[in-house]
Amino acid sequence: MLLRGYRDFATVEAYDAFVVKVLHQANESRRPRLAEEFQVMRPLPPTRLSEYDELSCRVSQHSTIRVKKVTYSVPARLIGQEVRVQVYEGQLKVFHGRELLLSLPRAAGDRGVVIDYRHLIEHLLRKPGAFAHYVHREELFPDRTFRLAYDRLVADHGERAGRLEYLHLLRLAAELGEAAIGSLVSECSGPAHPGKWRVADLRRYLGLTQRPPVPELQLEPELASYDALLSGEVSDVG
Repeated sequence: MLLRGYRDFATVEAYDAFVVKVLHQANESRRPRLAEEFQVMRPLPPTRLSEYDELSCRVSQHSTIRVKKVTYSVPARLIGQEVRVQVYEGQLKVFHGRELLLSLPRAAGDRGVVIDYRHLIEHLLRKPGAFAHYVHREELFPDRTFRLAYDRLVADHGERAGRLEYLHLLRLAAELGEAAIGSLVSECSGPAHPGKWRVADLRRYLGLTQRPPVPELQLEPELASYDALLSGEVSDVG
């Protein structure tokens, strides 16, 4: 990598091809001796080797699991539960019993925290006070736009109400995607927008205030059978 001079690759496939090329060059001088070894090696067993490591993890009170020294968030409904994790080279598969719950991209390196606010937002909205003390709170700001929005909401509405507004903003981002509302959030949080704003204002602007219509049920109950049943019960008692 030092000889190459830079670490950027256009795709994961391009990186894989680079690694394979380097390995072939490094092993070129070893090929004659490797050929000698192949002549005396016994065949490999017919069973396929496992493509993953399997771990058992308990979901913490912060709705996280720790895999290979990296912390990952999982849905908050799993807090306190034991999950089984299949650790592949590029992803994690999380099982509860035999049910596959979700797949997560595996983080590079052997340290770090990977938090997806979508796993936590409904839980935090039920207990908004937990946001202030959440150990990985900084990971709940997807980018600088959302961090500035949080600061603006707290400045406009106070600490408690501002935090709650921000949680509603995260829920909106979970529904529509960060890219869909990023420019609007940035505009509302900037100096060119002096007035106070709430997430309900964004929903109205985006046309999301209308609830789905409640279907009308046409019920025509037949009451004669109930009258007969009640009459029968009364006569039995008598």
